[in-house]
Amino acid sequence: MMSFAAFEGEAHRPFWLEGGEAAVLLIHGFPGTPAEMRPLGEALHAAGWTAQGLLLPGFGAYIETLPRRTCDDWIESACAATRALRQRHRSVAVIGFSMGGAVALSAAARVQPDALVLLNPLTRMSHALWRLLPLITRLFPQVKPFNLIKLDFENSQTRESIAQFMPGADLDDPQVRDAIRDFSVPTRMFEQLRQVGEQAFRVAPKVYVRTLVVQGLRDQTISPEMTRKLAARLPICEYAEIDAEHNFTIPKQSGWDHVLNLVLRFIEESVATFD
Repeated sequence: MMSFAAFEGEAHRPFWLEGGEAAVLLIHGFPGTPAEMRPLGEALHAAGWTAQGLLLPGFGAYIETLPRRTCDDWIESACAATRALRQRHRSVAVIGFSMGGAVALSAAARVQPDALVLLNPLTRMSHALWRLLPLITRLFPQVKPFNLIKLDFENSQTRESIAQFMPGADLDDPQVRDAIRDFSVPTRMFEQLRQVGEQAFRVAPKVYVRTLVVQGLRDQTISPEMTRKLAARLPICEYAEIDAEHNFTIPKQSGWDHVLNLVLRFIEESVATFD
C-alpha cells in the first residue's frame, strides 16, 4: 500500500506580511494550516496591518507528529507568537478560526491582546460521542476517518477538499484512493481537540478583552447554539450571525465579504481605543 504526503507546499507554511504598527495573529483550525487564513491575512495587510499566519505544532508538513502534541502545545504556541508581536508592534489583535478560535480564546486568557476575533469557534459539541471521547480513546486507539464516510472521488467538492491538503495528488489513481481510505490517525488527537474546546468554554468569563464572535448559521461543524452560549460567557463581546457555512474564511464561500467587513471594522475600532 502506497502512502501520501499531506500539506506540502508553500501555501501551508506560516506567513508574515509586513505592514504597519498594528499587527494581527491568525490561527487556523483542525486539521488546517495557515492556507485557510491567508486570504484574510492578505486583506488585512492591504488595509495596513502586519499579518502573521501561525502554524500550530503538529500541523501542516509536520502532521505525522500531531499524535505527540497536546492542546497546551497549541495554546502556548499562540501565547508565544502574541508576546513576540507585542514586542514589535503598538497593538495586537488575535483571530482564530474553528479550533483556532478555541486556541485563541485560551491564549487570550493568559496573554491579553488588544482585540480578539473568534470565527465559528470550537467549544463543545452536542453529539454524544463528544462526551464519550475519553472512553473511546482507550478502547479504539486508531481510527480511519475516511472509512467512516463514503468518499465520492468523482464529486468536485470532494476532490477540491482533498486537494487542499494533498495538492498535486492524482485522485484518479486507484493506489492513491486506497491510500487515502487506509489513512489512520490516533483517536487521542480528537481527545485533545475536545480538551481545547472545553478549556476555551471554561476560561471565557475571565477574558476581559474586546471580542468579536462571528458564527455561520448554516455551519454543520460548529453549532450556532453552542456559540451563542460561549458569547454569553464573554465579558466584552460583540456577537454576529451570518448566512454562511463553516469555511467562510475562503473568499469564494458565501459570507466572505460580510466576515471581512465585520473583522476590519471591529479590529480598527479596537485599535483606536488603545491609541
